[in-house]
Amino acid sequence: MLLGLSWGEWASIATIIVFMTGVVSLFFKYIVFGPFQDDIKDLNRNFGMLNDNLREIRVSITELDKRVNEHDRRLDRHHERIKDLHYKMRGGSY
Repeated sequence: MLLGLSWGEWASIATIIVFMTGVVSLFFKYIVFGPFQDDIKDLNRNFGMLNDNLREIRVSITELDKRVNEHDRRLDRHHERIKDLHYKMRGGSY
């Protein structure tokens, strides 16, 4: 006997507590957290798509940088040609 209850009564109380804990746990798992699991899966999928998009953007930026650098070189060459033509038109003096 403990606190006026027999060991069988304590075992019954413990069984009821364990059962109620299991029921509450299942309630939270399927009713409360179930919808969140679907939302988390959608969020993970969206993050995956976002990462793919960012990867594509990085590739595009790299390609654009190459094109800009090429255009910059071409512009420098044109500038030099214009200076040479200007020099020749003025008779060799700047």
